[in-house]
Amino acid sequence: MNSEWFFLKEAHSLSGLPNDDIPEYIFWGRSNVGKSSLINLLTKKNLAKTSKTPGRTKSLVFFQYKKIFRIVDFPGYGFSHIPKKKVIKLDNFIESYLTKRENIEKIFLLFDSRHLIKPIDKIIIDSLLELQTNDINFVFTKADKVKALEKEKIDKEIESISKKFNKKIFHTSIKESNGILLLRKFLHQSLDIKIGKNFKY
Repeated sequence: MNSEWFFLKEAHSLSGLPNDDIPEYIFWGRSNVGKSSLINLLTKKNLAKTSKTPGRTKSLVFFQYKKIFRIVDFPGYGFSHIPKKKVIKLDNFIESYLTKRENIEKIFLLFDSRHLIKPIDKIIIDSLLELQTNDINFVFTKADKVKALEKEKIDKEIESISKKFNKKIFHTSIKESNGILLLRKFLHQSLDIKIGKNFKY
């Protein structure tokens, strides 16, 4: 079914957003957290462009499945080659999108499993909570890169994070399909509620 996924558009301002009520699911995280790879695994298609250069995405990128729902690829934060004035403009755009866009169903914040939540991640989390945005979920990427000796410690810290923020937690890896399947199932269940029927892609 991956042929039903397609790149819809990039948006640089509120006026450039799709003009409809199709549900949108945001994926956001630090630059180089593995966001593009995760989106490609979820859609089973090479839609999101991966890059060795952090901060490559400079706009909101919309990928759509038929006319049913969208994944919104947010710009990576924490490091970027975007000039400072453009960063400020983009921050304002993101805040406006998050507070005014009625299409938003869920937000998925991505964190590298090896580094967990860094200070800049905490800033983003606090900002989203302050804005009282829609349902936020945590995705810990690159689980396969966690060293065996550190796994138990990392797992305990993630469990503590889950309790502290009371958020749904997902673990994903490009080498292990189970986490992707669980995340995809979660998306399906959300859409089941939204569109009122059993959904699969």
